[in-house]
Amino acid sequence: MDRYIGIGKGNMTNSSPNLLAAGQPRYLVLAQALIDDIRVGRYPIGSLLPSENELCQQFSVSRHTVREAIRRLLELGLVTRQPGVGTKVKATRIASRYIQASESISDLFQYVHDVRLKICSSEEVFADEQLADLLECQVGQAWLKVSGERYIPDQQLPLSLTDVYIARPYYGVLDALDDPSVPIYSIIEQKYGVMVVEVRQEISAVLIDDTAASRLGTISGAAGLRVVRKYFATNGELFEVAVNLYPGDRFSYSTTQRLARFDGADSQ
Repeated sequence: MDRYIGIGKGNMTNSSPNLLAAGQPRYLVLAQALIDDIRVGRYPIGSLLPSENELCQQFSVSRHTVREAIRRLLELGLVTRQPGVGTKVKATRIASRYIQASESISDLFQYVHDVRLKICSSEEVFADEQLADLLECQVGQAWLKVSGERYIPDQQLPLSLTDVYIARPYYGVLDALDDPSVPIYSIIEQKYGVMVVEVRQEISAVLIDDTAASRLGTISGAAGLRVVRKYFATNGELFEVAVNLYPGDRFSYSTTQRLARFDGADSQ
């Protein structure tokens, strides 16, 4: 028996397939129907969704509509796609979205408390021209590169992929990276007596490549946010650069700007 969706309720009904086109794009209605099916256990974790042809027939939609709906589920972290296998359910809940609010450097510490860093690898790298531009250093300069994944507690999918570059004098910090609740810059402060006085941040829109998409549980070419933070000490030294890659639907950044009080008498 074919299945159709009652618009606005997401439940199954035997109504006319014309309902599928009412109110919103077809692929969103189809995506919501599949999300509902996953949530109630019709398609448990590890099971396969119906094939594209089956979904086309069940919902009386085009192959393009089906692919767009599946793409949405991929972006939400609910399914994965494997060539020759199909679309497999990997989660029953949509991955949480982290909203970072920032007014001062101390807010970065709160971010690390909220989001855990899992270190996957570390290596010494020598800056080529592209990396030297990022790290504001000379070509050939040595840095410690620590790569990992950041997670929100109780979430299976990473919130972001992270590469942290640490300047040569501070390599010893690697021995103290056993507590994911303490920021790396804070460990450097405590171990070496330096103080962060400035953090420069740059946020840019990017497309997520194949390798990153696989690790993040999203699709290749999905929208992402690249957040680069550079940590400067009192003497102007840049001692840490953190590069984070987030799927666009899992992270938002909020900042507050306040107008400094202006007293007309001071300008006299």
